[in-house]
Amino acid sequence: MKNALSSVSAAQNESSRLQREVQMENPKVSLEETMVAIQKAQIGFQATLHVRNRMVQAYTDIMNMQV
Repeated sequence: MKNALSSVSAAQNESSRLQREVQMENPKVSLEETMVAIQKAQIGFQATLHVRNRMVQAYTDIMNMQV
């Protein structure tokens, strides 16, 4: 889990870096590369959010079980 979160964080950091480079009109960074990095970061974040929501739901279900 920790590795997955680190990977998502790295993807978000990379997309932010590429966005800054595009805004500064760096010729070494293409818009296409930046858009792909942004999409990867968004997909990773959405997957992480989905896993978190499932874990919270499972915890809630367990807490509501009668013993």
